[in-house]
Amino acid sequence: MGDLYEYSLSSLFLVGLAVTFIATEVGRRLGRIVGSRGGDNVGTLEGAVLGMLALMIGFTFAMALARFDSRRDAVLNEANAIGTTALRARTLPQPHNVEVLKLLREYLKVRLDITQHVASRAEVAAMIGRSNELQEALWRQAMSVSAKDNAMVPTGLFYPDAK
Repeated sequence: MGDLYEYSLSSLFLVGLAVTFIATEVGRRLGRIVGSRGGDNVGTLEGAVLGMLALMIGFTFAMALARFDSRRDAVLNEANAIGTTALRARTLPQPHNVEVLKLLREYLKVRLDITQHVASRAEVAAMIGRSNELQEALWRQAMSVSAKDNAMVPTGLFYPDAK
């Protein structure tokens, strides 16, 4: 069948709607055929089906909430790391601090572009690749500062938790 990301949302919706209508019609016809033979257990069966549906909805919301919380925490941690790095970049010597701040602005733009619009998987992969390139460029700036001045250790620049 392939990856579900390859299909449009509208086509998936239409297929799901068609499957639901077909299942409903099959159930209705089977109910007519069975008729009065199984009529006593319909209430029990309806209760069981509704209970299962409620359980599935509850699990779905619980999983969605956990995922939302973890994504929110990841975004907050990255925003804090970028802010801390920008503050620490200002302490670098003159030519490097300007370049690092420029790279950070570009990195921030790329990271925001990932979340601002719906992109294809290829576009997201390209944006993530670009953000990795920018991280490497930032690291090269830190290494060049370290090579010029042995007394300065700029590795804490890119590790916000470093003290």
